[in-house]
Amino acid sequence: MPTAHATPGKACHFTMDATPERLRAELFQQEMRSTFAMHLAISSPPATPLTAEVRGYFGRRLRFAALRFSAHSTASTRTRHASESRLLVSCHRQGAAVVTQGGRESRVEAGDFFLIDPARPFHIQTTDSEVHSVYLEPQALRTVLPHWDMLTARAIRPDVKSAALFTGLMDQLFAMSPDIGEETADNIAEALPHLLAPALRTLQDETGASSSRLQALHRQRILAYVRDHLWDSQLSALSIAQGVGLSPRHVYELFDEQGGHTLMKSVWKQRLALCRRDLMTPAMRSRSIGEIAYAWGFSNVSHFSRAFKAEFGTGPREFRRAQELAALGPAGPH
Repeated sequence: MPTAHATPGKACHFTMDATPERLRAELFQQEMRSTFAMHLAISSPPATPLTAEVRGYFGRRLRFAALRFSAHSTASTRTRHASESRLLVSCHRQGAAVVTQGGRESRVEAGDFFLIDPARPFHIQTTDSEVHSVYLEPQALRTVLPHWDMLTARAIRPDVKSAALFTGLMDQLFAMSPDIGEETADNIAEALPHLLAPALRTLQDETGASSSRLQALHRQRILAYVRDHLWDSQLSALSIAQGVGLSPRHVYELFDEQGGHTLMKSVWKQRLALCRRDLMTPAMRSRSIGEIAYAWGFSNVSHFSRAFKAEFGTGPREFRRAQELAALGPAGPH
């Protein structure tokens, strides 16, 4: 078992030295989850068992660690618990890594730092490394930088002046960690997002145009996912966000910008249009109105009928009957 000490408001330390090699990755994941709220999937090369040592601080709001580890890869757990993860801000002191998330990929060298959201799909491939990491509550950063999720997996270089303020505080944290009181720790946790935001904003400024293109790409991906899942009565903003690897809030924001034409309104309009098409199609006349409604994600026929009439000015039964009579033409029944 790993050597481990983690009590709220205390310094913590654990290693994998005494752990059987085949259990090291699993136990490292457990320690990171219980101590730092990091839900991670760790794997190392078969010929190189994972070695790791972690020294850090475990508080109510403030959590950070100095880590030494062998080459390995880290990815999203892709479970419902991933949404409970804190954000990872990692400063590389030694070694290198390639980080990927949200269609972005960066090579991180010693002196660089980056942000990752473990609640969304990501991948980190690292060499033997030493890193300083801080684990932030997502909402705390969103309060000062609403669009931080567009800036993950981007290397922030040491020559960025605003980055020095944040990394300098990180260095001080590790120096004072044995003596931090819980009240002081809470104050530091509150300040960290404000110190990190200026460095992240430099990325935002550098990529203003590309950010707009990325948002357009995200909208296209979302709309494609919706088209492929209109049949699913459980389709929601949350399931769409999970399907495309974005936060629900980000998904809402992308479509709130479209003149008030919200995402779920678009979903219902597309479903109604497809139901109308099927009601007009002669080959679909053997299918009942309920069957058509259920096939396109409606779970209640009465609700479907009301929505159809509100959208097209007539109920689905009357609409279908009118289409049938029109198809018969003047030779139809009198």
